[in-house]
Amino acid sequence: MLYMNGRMLLSALLLVGVSLNAVAQNKTTEMVNQADNVYLASQVKKPIDYLADKQQAVQFAKQAQWQQAKPLLEKLTNQYQNDGATWYLLGLAYFNHKQWLNAVSAFEQALSLGHRLTGIPDGASTPNDLMVKIAQAYGFAGEQVLAIEWLNKALAARWDDKPKLAGRSLFSRDTMAAFKNMENSDAFKRAAGVIDTQNMSRDAGWRSDLAYLYAEIQRLHVNPFHSISQADFKAQVDALHKRIPQLSDEQIVFGFMQLIGLLDNGHNILIPAWGAHGNFAQLPVQFYLFNDGLYIVAASDEYQHLIGSKVERFGDVSVANAIELVGNINARDNQMQQSWLAPYYLSLVPVLQGLDIVPAEQAVTLTLRKQDEQFTVTPKARAMRFTGFPKLPKLRSSELPTYLKHNEIPYWHEYFAEQGLLYVQVNDVRNRKDMSLAEFSTQLRDIIISKDIKHLVLDLRHNSGGNGSITPPLIALTAFFEMYKPQGKLFVMVGRNTFSAGHDILVKVQAITTPIIVGEPSGTRPNTIGESGWFNLPYSRQHGLLSSQFHQTSAPEDHRIWVAPDLPIELSADDYFAAKDPALAAIFSVIKRN
Repeated sequence: MLYMNGRMLLSALLLVGVSLNAVAQNKTTEMVNQADNVYLASQVKKPIDYLADKQQAVQFAKQAQWQQAKPLLEKLTNQYQNDGATWYLLGLAYFNHKQWLNAVSAFEQALSLGHRLTGIPDGASTPNDLMVKIAQAYGFAGEQVLAIEWLNKALAARWDDKPKLAGRSLFSRDTMAAFKNMENSDAFKRAAGVIDTQNMSRDAGWRSDLAYLYAEIQRLHVNPFHSISQADFKAQVDALHKRIPQLSDEQIVFGFMQLIGLLDNGHNILIPAWGAHGNFAQLPVQFYLFNDGLYIVAASDEYQHLIGSKVERFGDVSVANAIELVGNINARDNQMQQSWLAPYYLSLVPVLQGLDIVPAEQAVTLTLRKQDEQFTVTPKARAMRFTGFPKLPKLRSSELPTYLKHNEIPYWHEYFAEQGLLYVQVNDVRNRKDMSLAEFSTQLRDIIISKDIKHLVLDLRHNSGGNGSITPPLIALTAFFEMYKPQGKLFVMVGRNTFSAGHDILVKVQAITTPIIVGEPSGTRPNTIGESGWFNLPYSRQHGLLSSQFHQTSAPEDHRIWVAPDLPIELSADDYFAAKDPALAAIFSVIKRN
């Protein structure tokens, strides 16, 4: 997610790519809407009763009360056959009653008409998810040929959880139940990407992974060759194929990361932490790039004394040069994502070696500075750990600044009585177990009314995404505040890892309100290639993500490379380690001045 200097031309070309991506994104819709549908005259005699029945049926579906939902949905689809949503829910009702072929018929109607219902347990809110649901129904019905046919349709429409089919994902270790009776068939293995590598040599296994990765990039990525021609990309694939016998496992994985880096957009990554071969070693420290340099902000127990040290060199390479080199593997949307993720990549030993920042197979020596003293350290690397993209960690301090108090919680709030300000921090786009985001938004509305809140702050600085379908109540809350308090101020705080679904909140709030944006430029674009489809390489079992959709969150003509702040505030290492938040302090100053 970046591009200055030599990439300025690329940014201009990407503007053309946006239009091309929109066309690519429409392929799935065109395919599923090609049926010769005709409008069928309504049989609804009492529209008010029809509405009440539909609302009740949706509620039953959301509560998975399919016994009650089924007769209502049969009645609704008999009365009115032009609504894809009711056909979709009827298909789920049949599916949950094990009426498999009835479910197929209803799902096909829903697929041809289209629907946008979300929040249904075990649902299928996208066309390719619905195709998989049809395949499952055929699988349970014993119709193997039709099940495979629909699986292949879903995969051709960029269904993004292919490893799940045969139990090869991080989240499931068994073949999906609907396909258990066909898991040993060649047709299912081809569809699910199951390749027997047990009798392959090491080189053949890695070459099989390379071919699989290249095929998945072409299948899954919405527009893989927007920044590099397919011929040039294939040349890189072929070059790596030839070099495999001379490379270590880790060097091969690094080569895969270089290929993914060529895709040049931010939802692409390989995570070499859970594979059977080629996992990376990692330095036992976390780096963060402040506006005054790269610092160590966290460390394992043995290296706690290094926290607060400024990094000056990796081996003989300066920090600035090291960060620039990381751009070769960091697929990204803009320069802020480089600021966010380059420090993370610099903690991975094979990345440092692969980029020639340190010699191959040599330990990493860091040149550090702390309290005006320069010294070197060669920390002992450990197995790579990945628990999500990095956030600024909490300080070892009894008095934490507001923005670091609860950055591990999906969302929370604090009331500042002196300023009449409600501070709301949303760190992850997922529902809390104790309170959904919708319930939280209702709670905030009640606080705004009961406490006579004058100003509202929405802090998205730690938010790198999640489930975008749950955000509308929060977005609506900001519009409510602006209408309820027209003299108040709405602030949205953003930064380098305001990304994905977290960034969607920012863009949608900005579309319907007039917030003051505070902080750094955001870590992605308003319109961008996004989403994340999993791949699992058959031989090495390495996992990663590829962008599978084009997200037009903003207007078609919106070509911003990020959302720029109205109130630019950067964080320095001095402020961070002194437990200060200059961005929130600036907001208080704006309120006081006005």
